[in-house]
Amino acid sequence: MATEHDRRDRLAAERADTPLVRLLDTARKRGREVPRPQSTTTPSAPRGVTTIRVGESPHSVAVSPDGSRLYVTDFKADTVAVVDTSREEVVDTIAVDEGPYGVAASPDGTRLHVTVPNAELLLKIELPDDVSGSHFGHAPYGVAAGPDGQRVYLALALEDRVWVTDQFAMGDFATVTGLDFPVGVAVSPDEQYLYVTHYFSGQVSVVDLDRTAVVSTIPVTDGPYGVTVTRDGARLYVAHFPFGTVSVIDTARGEVVDTIPVGDGPRGVAVSPDGSRLYVTNFFSGTVSVIRP
Repeated sequence: MATEHDRRDRLAAERADTPLVRLLDTARKRGREVPRPQSTTTPSAPRGVTTIRVGESPHSVAVSPDGSRLYVTDFKADTVAVVDTSREEVVDTIAVDEGPYGVAASPDGTRLHVTVPNAELLLKIELPDDVSGSHFGHAPYGVAAGPDGQRVYLALALEDRVWVTDQFAMGDFATVTGLDFPVGVAVSPDEQYLYVTHYFSGQVSVVDLDRTAVVSTIPVTDGPYGVTVTRDGARLYVAHFPFGTVSVIDTARGEVVDTIPVGDGPRGVAVSPDGSRLYVTNFFSGTVSVIRP
C-alpha cells in the first residue's frame, strides 16, 4: 500500500517540484531519514474552517499588515495570488519567475519578498505588480521580513544556514550556521528571536539574533515546514507537510500546546494581525484553509 511518503514524492515529481525533490535527495544522500507518516488518513478539518480556491500548487502565504489581503505563491502557475480576506476570494494575480516558494510582506505593506529556489532568486514586488529580482547564487526556500523592513531572512535549506540580508540580497548582515535543513523562518515582533523549522529533524530552533546562535529547540511532530508567529509573540504555528496538521506552540513555555487538523498537504502558514484567523496553504488541493484558532 502506498504511503503518504510515496505520494508526496510522486506528486512532487509530477508537479516538477524540483526544489522539494532536491531537498529530499540531498537528505537521503546524507543518510537522513525522510519523514514518514504513521497513517495514510488525512485528519478531518475542525468545524468552522472555510477554504479559498487559489490555484494549482499554493506553497506559502503572507498577510498584509492591515489584514485585508493574503499573498499566496503558486508554485506551478508561476504567480502570486492576491486574496481579499473579507470576501475570501482571489482578486488579482501577479506573474513571477518560475517556481515561487516563500513569500513575506514588508511591515509597511508596500512590497513582497518572494523566493525562487530553482533560479536562485530573491524577488521584490513593489505592490501592486512591479517585479524585480536578485540572483545571488544560492537556493532560498523560506523567507521572513524583519519588523523594521530593513532585514530579510532567507532559509538556505541545502546549506544548513539562514542568511540575513536586505531586500536586494546584497547586504550581509549575519549568518546563522549549524541549522539542519532549515525550510521555514519567522521573526519575533521585537526581532530578538528567529524561529526556524527543520524538516528532517522534527523540531523548531529558537535563534537569539543578538548572538546569532541557537538558544533552544522545540520538539514537534514529523515534517515541520512553514512557520508563523503572532503579533504579540506568544504563539507559533507550524505546518507539517504533508501530514495534515498544524502545531500550536506556546513560545514562553517552548512547547506544543495544541494540534489543529487541516487540509491536504499543508505547507505555508500565516496568522492575521489580530490573531483571529490562521491561513494554511494546502499544496495538493489548490486551496487555503481559513481557521479560527
